[in-house]
Amino acid sequence: MKYACFSLKINSEWYHVCIFYHTFKQTILKEKTFGVEKFSYDAFEERVHIRLLLDQDNHTTYRDTLLLYKEGIAYQIFRHNQTCEKVHFKDPWKPMEIPRDAKFQSQVIIGSLSAPAEGLLVNNWSGTMAEPHDDYLLTFTEFGCLPVHAWWYNIEGQTLLSLSFFDMVLGVEDPEVFNPPPFCDKAQPGNDAALMSFFDALI
Repeated sequence: MKYACFSLKINSEWYHVCIFYHTFKQTILKEKTFGVEKFSYDAFEERVHIRLLLDQDNHTTYRDTLLLYKEGIAYQIFRHNQTCEKVHFKDPWKPMEIPRDAKFQSQVIIGSLSAPAEGLLVNNWSGTMAEPHDDYLLTFTEFGCLPVHAWWYNIEGQTLLSLSFFDMVLGVEDPEVFNPPPFCDKAQPGNDAALMSFFDALI
């Protein structure tokens, strides 16, 4: 994960703004789905780029999705034939942070503190999302407040989304990752039902 953060003070409140790249893996138990994603996130401009290699029922697919929240536009990019699908995207921005109403659950060590560099100190948080009403469990590092693991689950729908974050490295490698490729310039907004939320892009 290539990561950069800074803080802003607006109307007497502090806001933490982050830009980072990282890789994570996900598992969706109900659908027997496993995916590995490269994820680029810009909290200041509210942009997300997700490149996903997905294995669902032994069928492998590749997805490349760019979400531009401020513009209300999303691109599904098909690089093999240099085409794009452009859709209106109305999902509210979801900052990758510990929600203000999250409940602190515990502080634990991943690994061991018996010797230097053998363990990682993390905090666990839980709560319920406003929309959709899924419960969540988040694990963030004590120092740096970086995401380590996230669970979203819905008992009634019998769904579970599990994300593990790894390969975190300071810095921003390529700002162009948040711009659609030139072959998307002529794309016109199409089927809005194809991409309704951030979670649609993940799975």
